[in-house]
Amino acid sequence: MDKNSKLSRSHSDAVFIGWQENSFGESFALYNIIIAGHPLFGSTVTAASLRDMNLRVPDSPISIK
Repeated sequence: MDKNSKLSRSHSDAVFIGWQENSFGESFALYNIIIAGHPLFGSTVTAASLRDMNLRVPDSPISIK
C-alpha cells in the first residue's frame, strides 16, 4: 500500500484502501469488496475488476506522490 490509505466508505460495493504503483511508476487505486456473501468478499481488486463484475466503484482520493 501507499499514501492515502485512509478507508473511504460510500454507497458502493467496495471500499477504497489505498494506492499501488505499477512498474512504470503510475499509481492505481485498490479496493476491498464489502458485499456480504459475495464470492470475493474481502478481496482486494482494482476499479477495472469492480466494473468487470458490475460492482459500484467508490470515489477515491487524489493520489499525491
